[in-house]
Amino acid sequence: MNQLLLREQLIQFLNEDIGFGDRSAAALGSTEAEAAITMKADGCFYGNELIHTGASILGLQVVFCLENGVSVKAGDTVVLLHGPAAHLLSGERVLLNLLQRLSGTATLTQQAVTRLKGTGVRVTDTRKTTPGLRMLEKDAVRAGGGASHRARLDDVCMIKENHIAAAGSITKAAEAIRRTAGPLTALEIEVENEAELLEAVQCQPDVIMLDNCTNEEAVRWVRLIPNSIRIERSGSITLDTIREAAVAGIDFISLGALTHSAPALDMSMRLTIKEAVR
Repeated sequence: MNQLLLREQLIQFLNEDIGFGDRSAAALGSTEAEAAITMKADGCFYGNELIHTGASILGLQVVFCLENGVSVKAGDTVVLLHGPAAHLLSGERVLLNLLQRLSGTATLTQQAVTRLKGTGVRVTDTRKTTPGLRMLEKDAVRAGGGASHRARLDDVCMIKENHIAAAGSITKAAEAIRRTAGPLTALEIEVENEAELLEAVQCQPDVIMLDNCTNEEAVRWVRLIPNSIRIERSGSITLDTIREAAVAGIDFISLGALTHSAPALDMSMRLTIKEAVR
């Protein structure tokens, strides 16, 4: 986690919501309060770092906060904050929005990981993240037991259908990448049919992605890939079908839904006043 980036992002998010000043909270004076954030649904909690960083920015004390990845039940208290009621209320919406969204991602990931238990296949995220939230969303995936796919375009070289169309073939795209990328940069090739698969194998990439294939095709194609090449499967896979998609030989399954379609995990924040309004 890049703590400097996290702090910068939280300041930006808080500025967006607070504007020139929280007029409602301003009426509270120096009232001290304790805020309890509690679960309204079962799931997997995520948000330890953002709570501690957000509290530091807002001038609050973290009395208690669960660690990332802990399973929670409706009614559980996951965070306790202490400080000026005005500060607690000014940060409430931003902190709750992030906690709910990211805990939803961690929860969906945890569910996918549970479905794959015993198969040896790992769950990974994709770059289908919310602009500005990639670092946090990918960290939430890890908290839920998943793994992070490439973080950015400068991380791993991937040859996808549009790269193939632009270069003229898988082979030409792979040759061009190897002329420009560093020797330590991994190469992954996405394939959609058996002809592409055979060409990709000849290019000897680090990873081959089987995209939008049937389970029967996956079983057949895995046999055509040498053990030196890792195998990813992606496309049209859901929680209901992920177990069947983990055919023998698959190393990991990537799910864009972990970050673009995870339902928010409902939470609420309630204040207990510690000092009367002055």
